[in-house]
Amino acid sequence: MAKQKQSALKKLRSALSSAGLTGPKSQVSKKDKKRGIRKPTNLKTAERRQKLRLIQNALNPFEMKINRKKLDVLGLRRKDEQVNVSVARQRALERRKQTIGEERRNRTRVGGIVDRRIGENDAEMEPEEKMLRRFTAERQKRARGMFNLEEGDLEGEIVELTHFGKSIEEMDDVKFNGFDDEDGGNIDGGQVAAGHFGGFEESRSGPKTKAEIMQEIIAKSKKHKYERQLAKEQDDELRRELDGELASIKALLFSKDGAEDDEDDKPMMKAVDSKAVDQSYDTVVKELVFEKRARPQDRLKTEVEAAREELERLERAERHRRRRMEGLPSDSEPDSDRDSDNDSDDGMRAYKAESKRRPVADDLGDDFAPAGEIVSESEMSLGMGLQQVTNEEEEHESGEEEEDDDEEEDDDEAGDSESDQSDLNDVEVSHRQFQQKVAISAQPAGRTAASSHELPFTFPAPSDYDAWIELIADYSLDQQIVVIRRLRTLYHIRLSPQNKQKLSDLCIVLTEHLAVLAEQTPPVPVAIVDELVKHIGELASIDTERFGEHCRQTIVDIHRRIALAIRNSSADANGPVAHGTGIRASDIALMRIFVSVFSSSDRYHSIVTPMLVAICQYLGQNLFASLKDIAGGLVLVGLVHETQRLSRRLVPEALNFLYAVLAASVCNAEDPADWDGQYPLSRRHRLALQTLRIGVTEKCLSQTVVEPIRWSWLVSEDQANGGSRSVSVDSKYSVLRAALQLLQRFIDCYFSQPAFIELFEPLQKVLGKINDRLPKFKHQKAPSEILQLLDTLRNYLNEQLEQSQASRAPVKMQSHKPLAIDSVAPMFEANYSLDVHYDPDRSRNEGIKLRRQVNREKRGAVRELRRDAQFIAGEKLKEQRQKDRAYKDKMKKAWSVLESDQSQLKKLDRMRIRERKAKV
Repeated sequence: MAKQKQSALKKLRSALSSAGLTGPKSQVSKKDKKRGIRKPTNLKTAERRQKLRLIQNALNPFEMKINRKKLDVLGLRRKDEQVNVSVARQRALERRKQTIGEERRNRTRVGGIVDRRIGENDAEMEPEEKMLRRFTAERQKRARGMFNLEEGDLEGEIVELTHFGKSIEEMDDVKFNGFDDEDGGNIDGGQVAAGHFGGFEESRSGPKTKAEIMQEIIAKSKKHKYERQLAKEQDDELRRELDGELASIKALLFSKDGAEDDEDDKPMMKAVDSKAVDQSYDTVVKELVFEKRARPQDRLKTEVEAAREELERLERAERHRRRRMEGLPSDSEPDSDRDSDNDSDDGMRAYKAESKRRPVADDLGDDFAPAGEIVSESEMSLGMGLQQVTNEEEEHESGEEEEDDDEEEDDDEAGDSESDQSDLNDVEVSHRQFQQKVAISAQPAGRTAASSHELPFTFPAPSDYDAWIELIADYSLDQQIVVIRRLRTLYHIRLSPQNKQKLSDLCIVLTEHLAVLAEQTPPVPVAIVDELVKHIGELASIDTERFGEHCRQTIVDIHRRIALAIRNSSADANGPVAHGTGIRASDIALMRIFVSVFSSSDRYHSIVTPMLVAICQYLGQNLFASLKDIAGGLVLVGLVHETQRLSRRLVPEALNFLYAVLAASVCNAEDPADWDGQYPLSRRHRLALQTLRIGVTEKCLSQTVVEPIRWSWLVSEDQANGGSRSVSVDSKYSVLRAALQLLQRFIDCYFSQPAFIELFEPLQKVLGKINDRLPKFKHQKAPSEILQLLDTLRNYLNEQLEQSQASRAPVKMQSHKPLAIDSVAPMFEANYSLDVHYDPDRSRNEGIKLRRQVNREKRGAVRELRRDAQFIAGEKLKEQRQKDRAYKDKMKKAWSVLESDQSQLKKLDRMRIRERKAKV
């Protein structure tokens, strides 16, 4: 018969009854009580606990957790093989009670004193046991401290040093094995071994005693004293030797010729009087007292201090200059000036001495302006415009958006006639005003530095260009540079907050002045232009927003003039471009400054980007009818290359213009087939460029070197009237040379472009045509520089085209990793385990292992936090139940009192009623 299943309660009852914890066996029988047999209480309690633990483990098999081993090793046992979950849970609960529970109980504690005495917090420990354990700990601490020589006495007890069991203080004559202090501290190895326990050289590791430290100090002091005595004896010996040789030294000092006399004059040495020697020594000592001491070197001054000192120097120099002009001596200043300038006399003497001497060295960079200096006209390198200006390393970014100022062109002339006429009138008015400025500014340019007026040291800050012209009306170009330097010193930005506005006005004024100087004929010396450009670049960083707005407005005006010039030239098919409405030399100079000051590699810039749009429109649509326009176009192409040198963005208008210039040098304008495949030009544009064609019979003056393009071509008036005069052969070769050099630069710039072959294959045909058609006869031969440059460019272009062709690959679809065919048979591992990673990549396995470990620790932390939260919630619930129970007991007591009072009141009422009825 199958055994019936019992419930957990029946199992528990039967187990408790069989163990004797319940039922008749759990109590002592009457017979045993009569006999006086009683079980000990503590033994009974221990047995009951043991039996209950066994019953609990037997009844709940899930409480015992068995950890599986990875490898079974015979005889190897671990503590965590079997874990009792209930016991572990109880231990964790007790641990939380001691940590979190203690913190919760002490969270409202105000005092900071914690009683850490032995047994103070143990309620089960008896007072006698507490006192015994405290006494034992105190005696152990005292025993440990008795043999510590570093601590000295302990609670009034004196620790003594002993030798051979006796106190050292009781021994009168201390001698150990024949060694005494009188021996001078010299002992041998035997004495050390006998009296000092072998010396403890190898085994000693503790700190030295006080006696040993004192002995070392005494020995070192004796040693230093002995060394000082030896040094003193040596000094005394040297002093005695010098005293013996003093007579010969005196003879050398006081002889007339500073050397020893002859043997005949030896008696003269005895005639030296010692008294005279002492008097001369006293005289020298008194003179040394009155000698001027050396002044300490001044510290390095800050920028503000240096600027303020320079300002005071200029104001002081201006004060002296004005006094000299009034006929007063500059040395006799008022008392206020003397009080403010303590070193005015020294400064004036230095100023006079400096003014008399010839300027040399460092003076050449400040106020030096030699009279009659003639600066040769600078070359314009490779059509790049002015001489290269030092690029500013700090690129100013402008956040302003460029306004769209491009005018919309319309083919209907009747609809736009009024607006065109008004724009043309505005342009002509601005051109006349600009020419007036050029005429006014050109007057002092021809003067020399030797002006009739002395250059002042202080100037008022100019607010506009008219004030600037009034300020420099009597000064030459070199003196104008000095005026700019002094203005920057007088109105330094660190000296006053208002100086920022003044320096910003000065920057804008200098920009306008540069545009005026660029239009002068003959051209301004390059040194003056470079110095002016340097000041503009340094002042532009003071107020970038205002200077950027001025430059942007300048670009808008230039673009408007270009658009009107193109529109007028297209309206009048047979007439040239109106004078003054196209691009000017001043515009090119300003554009060069903008490229140097602002960032040209940005994707969009509020100044450089509109400037490039205006340049591209000019190169693509303008009618180049004169050498001045062609030279200006080459300079603009150089500016385009400068802006795209880093970003390498494609500007097709620059390449098309260079191709047209090259083709115009050898192609026939009347034959459209001769221009086939090249830059597509209309007949009118081809006829305008016909002035650049080099004839077979034309001869260049120089057969070797070609003259470069000069700035004077941009400002000359000879070629301004629509090309009425023919272009010389030398000028044609100069234009050809500049175009070839610029093309070589663009080849280097665009070599990494994917469309390099399509861009420069037409150039290969143009260069071949030029090589075939240039005159190569004996007398009409082209200059050797042109032929050499042409051959070099052709070879270089062919080489770059071959490399680009070799590196070009056809377009193909993106390559993907081949997909594996799905296998029907599943992959099988004989000893597969979930704990093993079968990935062949070891680093990936380590990463997976670390991630799993982190996740395991994270889960454990979350589990502990959850259990802590459960424990805290249980404690809060217990506290709330205690409060509720206390409140309930309190209310019970209150209700019991009220009920008793109510019952007594009712009894009294009933008694009154009965008494009232009895009376009735």
